[in-house]
Amino acid sequence: MPTALVHATSGLDDKAVRDINESTELREQITAREPYFLKLKESADERGAIRLQCPAGDPSPAVACPRFNQVHRVPAPRSAIVDLTNKRATTAHTAAKPTVPIPQGERLRPLPKEELPRICQKPTITVRPGDLGKLDKFRQDRHYLHPTWQDCYRPERANIEGLNGRAKSHGIDISNPAKRLAHGRVAQTILLALMICGINLHILFTWHQTTSTPAATTTHEGPTLTGPTPRPPDATGLPPPTGRPETRTTA
Repeated sequence: MPTALVHATSGLDDKAVRDINESTELREQITAREPYFLKLKESADERGAIRLQCPAGDPSPAVACPRFNQVHRVPAPRSAIVDLTNKRATTAHTAAKPTVPIPQGERLRPLPKEELPRICQKPTITVRPGDLGKLDKFRQDRHYLHPTWQDCYRPERANIEGLNGRAKSHGIDISNPAKRLAHGRVAQTILLALMICGINLHILFTWHQTTSTPAATTTHEGPTLTGPTPRPPDATGLPPPTGRPETRTTA
């Protein structure tokens, strides 16, 4: 990827990220990054390993790479007449694809294959969890500031900021040490957990008020007794005798 595109998002402040849709130059740089990304060839397996392909590899290369053509000995394309009125034909032509920049010294003296990056030695590579070391925590499925990234993370960020606003409001304000006067890490943790529980209960209460949905009540009923229904007491107020009635015979 060209250096200008690599550092297109370096040093951006929070305002520039929020107003990305108003910056035509930044949006164009984000879009220009796409052809240089490795392509997903196989989704993650049960161990989380994925298979990635070089963007210059067949069957539909997204970029033109002199290094790829030299290492894998790709023959030069034949001359062909292209209909400039056909947008699909012009886009698929090699001349219309962005070219991967390589150092001028490498053009004159190509590096040995074993000294090239792993993706240049083979058209496809397998990336397993932890292969990137310390950089592995920065892996994400959506590219930074891409429209798909914005659609996913902006609602999440709005929800998080809303929860932070509730937690730091004057009603609870978990950031105020005066509301957590107990000493010790354990006591502070328990008090903070209780405050968060209070915030969740307040959110549920507000939701019930907004939607006019009555809160579900749980009733604890005793055990259900099975058997014949008892008869009501007789006129004397005494319960009927239990057990088998006594029988007498007369002569």
